[in-house]
Amino acid sequence: MTSIVGEPGRTYRLLSCALRNKGTGWQIINDAGHRPTGITGVIQRADHLELTHVVGAVKVSSHQVSVDETFAAEGLRVGSSVGLDLTRVYLYTGCPCNGPSAPVDPATVSAASGNLWVTAYLEVPA
Repeated sequence: MTSIVGEPGRTYRLLSCALRNKGTGWQIINDAGHRPTGITGVIQRADHLELTHVVGAVKVSSHQVSVDETFAAEGLRVGSSVGLDLTRVYLYTGCPCNGPSAPVDPATVSAASGNLWVTAYLEVPA
């Protein structure tokens, strides 16, 4: 497990993965070119993806989810709600200029080579 020492007395765990849905459900990519760190599972819910990361975190330092060029070209946007042992990732389509939008069902978002990139730093006991 990857740990990073930040300010004196603070240690952080790196969490990262690439997520993909080829049409059969969202999965963490773990192959010859991709390897997750600290993220142990993805559950597809009706309005979000739920990522599990049981690393003994005591605080969230940062968390980012971004779309790759495939999903960016389709106008997909993402937002996340982060906890100490799980993260909820919400997917949005359409122009935000038309007002607030509801998350879309992740099952309806797929691409043969489209990825979501996840990176986080969570503080763990020193």
